[in-house]
Amino acid sequence: MCERSGFDASGIKERVRLFELDGDDNRRLGRVLQRQVVVPRAADIVENFMHSLQRLDQFAAIPTNEVGVGRLTGLLQRYLYGFGINVATFEYFEQRLRIGHIHHQLGIPQPVYQSSYRALEYELIRNVPAVIQENPQDYQSLINYILKVIALDISLAVESYCKSRTCGLEHTIETERGAAKRLRQMAITDWLTELHNHAYSRHLLVEKLARAKTTGHALCVIMADLDQFKQINDTHGHLVGDHVLRIAAARMVAAARSGDEIGRYGGEEFLFVLENTDLKAATEVAERVRSRVDADAIRHHSASIRASVSLGIAQAREDDSVDDLIARADAALYAAKLAGRNCVMLEDAA
Repeated sequence: MCERSGFDASGIKERVRLFELDGDDNRRLGRVLQRQVVVPRAADIVENFMHSLQRLDQFAAIPTNEVGVGRLTGLLQRYLYGFGINVATFEYFEQRLRIGHIHHQLGIPQPVYQSSYRALEYELIRNVPAVIQENPQDYQSLINYILKVIALDISLAVESYCKSRTCGLEHTIETERGAAKRLRQMAITDWLTELHNHAYSRHLLVEKLARAKTTGHALCVIMADLDQFKQINDTHGHLVGDHVLRIAAARMVAAARSGDEIGRYGGEEFLFVLENTDLKAATEVAERVRSRVDADAIRHHSASIRASVSLGIAQAREDDSVDDLIARADAALYAAKLAGRNCVMLEDAA
């Protein structure tokens, strides 16, 4: 708790000095408080304090059965036996910080447990023995010491309470942010192949086509279509067909370059968007994709399926719209199909 709240040795020393609790006289008063007040009167202090808590409606949510009350009583007794003793130690700060954390975890409102310190303060002062009260100077010194220790303990409990609440809020925000990110990813991703979906592929192409026109850099698109995919579905079933699509998509990604955008455009058809790429470079990418898809049979249980892909390439022109560019790549893809499939065709050859 000290580490989480930023209390190292110098921080503890500074906080103790802030509440004027450093020095030999304060250490002496701590021993007097324990010996003359806490130890002989602990049972009465705890009993009266518990009665004051139970009168608060806000504590109705705290377990009031015998086990719950006994646990709370035990915690208070342990707190009292450390009250005002060795206040400049990690152990003292750790225990006080933990109180605020526990109150937050229990859902106790901050003002409520702050008011409980007032009740404790009252019980401690009320139980100062007559022998000390008869000496005004000693009595006033001890009262001042109690008030300062209570103030220190409240500061630590409140600080830890707020830190726990902040950490909880940060966790909630991070969780919600992560959920939003996952939802966004789902909205732009094809569920089967984990490539971009149709809508996002077109969105990317709109952006990149506009950028290419602004910069004057080359931009190519590739339309790719698995060959005779209907026959695969008819022969082996749609589950096997889905498996073939997933494996073929993974092979396309492996063959493409870093930065190339690939989406499932529909069914067994795929759209590649290649920035800063002319027809020559796009042809190299397409041939690599074609070769990778066709390299090995795709296995699914006992089935072994040969898959191949036809690809058509078009390069963006100054007056192109997205539909114009895709239409020319699609025409090149159609030409590849007519040429016998499992090949690459350019828009000029189409």
